[in-house]
Amino acid sequence: MPELGIVIVSHSADIAKGLVSLIREVAPDIPLTATGGLEDGGLGSSFDHVQVAVDSQPANRLLAFYDLGSSRMNLEMLEEFSDKEILIQQV
Repeated sequence: MPELGIVIVSHSADIAKGLVSLIREVAPDIPLTATGGLEDGGLGSSFDHVQVAVDSQPANRLLAFYDLGSSRMNLEMLEEFSDKEILIQQV
């Protein structure tokens, strides 16, 4: 199991996808999950999507980066329920 993973949470699916591409270029061996936007393709942060990004991480210690307030709020709520150690940082 990997020691450390990265989770990206953005209000924009395009930003999340772009960050994943960029990070994979410089750190290809670090497990990376990301989520961005709402179910309808609009801007926003979905608790359910954030939960999937965290739960699908193979690592138990996560660096979680977010862009705006509700993304942080969703990560903080998950931090309370998850068995994973989540270190939250703003991008």
